[in-house]
Amino acid sequence: MENQIASKRNRGRSELRIKYGILSIVFLILIGCSSTSSVTNDIYLIPKGYEGNVYVFYNVKDAPSLTKEGGYDVYVINDMGYFVTSSPEMDYGRVTDKYYYVDKNGQRSPIQNDCVRGMGTGGLEKDIGTSNKIEIKYTGIEVTNNRCGQSFMDGGNGMYPQDIDTVLKEILKVQYGLDQ
Repeated sequence: MENQIASKRNRGRSELRIKYGILSIVFLILIGCSSTSSVTNDIYLIPKGYEGNVYVFYNVKDAPSLTKEGGYDVYVINDMGYFVTSSPEMDYGRVTDKYYYVDKNGQRSPIQNDCVRGMGTGGLEKDIGTSNKIEIKYTGIEVTNNRCGQSFMDGGNGMYPQDIDTVLKEILKVQYGLDQ
């Protein structure tokens, strides 16, 4: 009789350990899923007064690699609203980016977060011959000077195909010598 009671007690303890073990694993998974260890950490330097779409293109032949400022990648946006880099990958995660207007003297002035909205990401794959393949990835934001606010941030509808196509044609021409 005592053996049966001890056996039930040990079985109960084992079941309790299993339950606590499962709960611990679930808890750790939830903590890991909500972790903010992946952040974007990008600085956008945009020409003063620029308003419209801004794009960053990755994995572009003969383009400069990214420079760092602190723990941030720096994108110096040109007057046409884009930046190209040979760096193959963009960052993914919680957006921690900083946005600045830059005047001709290099002076920065911060752009309010409610004057910027994300437009998403995309890519281009183009076969240009025997074993050559162009694989460009890109991301975009839209910047405004006079429509700042929650309605601007919420009102985006992604990338504009005609706009991105124009910029991609320019990049293919300048960086790859392709006329289309």
